[in-house]
Amino acid sequence: MNEITLLVADDHPLFRSGVRNELERIEHFQIIAEAGDGIEALKLIKEHKPDVAILDFEMPGLNGLEIASKVADLDFVTAIILLTMHRDRKIFYKAIDMGINGYVLKDDAITDIINAVKAVSAGRPFISDDLAEILIEKARSTQPDKDIADKINELTFAEKRVLNLVAELKSNQEIADLLFISKRTVENHKVNISSKLGLESSRKLLKFALQNRNLMN
Repeated sequence: MNEITLLVADDHPLFRSGVRNELERIEHFQIIAEAGDGIEALKLIKEHKPDVAILDFEMPGLNGLEIASKVADLDFVTAIILLTMHRDRKIFYKAIDMGINGYVLKDDAITDIINAVKAVSAGRPFISDDLAEILIEKARSTQPDKDIADKINELTFAEKRVLNLVAELKSNQEIADLLFISKRTVENHKVNISSKLGLESSRKLLKFALQNRNLMN
């Protein structure tokens, strides 16, 4: 397995040091840079091109979302994991819209950061369990939108199974393995689902799946 290169950015030195110490214990994880503010973090991302950047949401200079927006315009791929104290659904969905790959609540930081790095490195999104529970409970308590429910019902059985697994944050390969189909077939299903639901990107598909899990069972 190749080394996974990491950048850690947080304006609290003790927290940043603790995260670094724990990550350095993990085989194949390599910390190549760390930053104490958003401007320095963006500069180091451009300089070192890490596989994964772990960014605090609230930092001087630029916050995690602002950095993610600028990284999205670069000509290389760095997966972004956002560290936050916020359980706000609006912030979370904005993060998804901006292409952030992992969303980790600081309450569960160390274990979740390690799992998030492993997930995003394998092409899967990651959400802290506590936040996922909040999203699920919110979805259950929300009155279903009839138009959305009708659109979901228009999907084929296979497409609904794929959409459910997208909501469970499975990668294309994991979905393929679970459904005993090829990865290309999964990709085709996702294209068809997005077309039927009027979604323009894989991020919007993920957002839709998470927001409407209660309508897919």
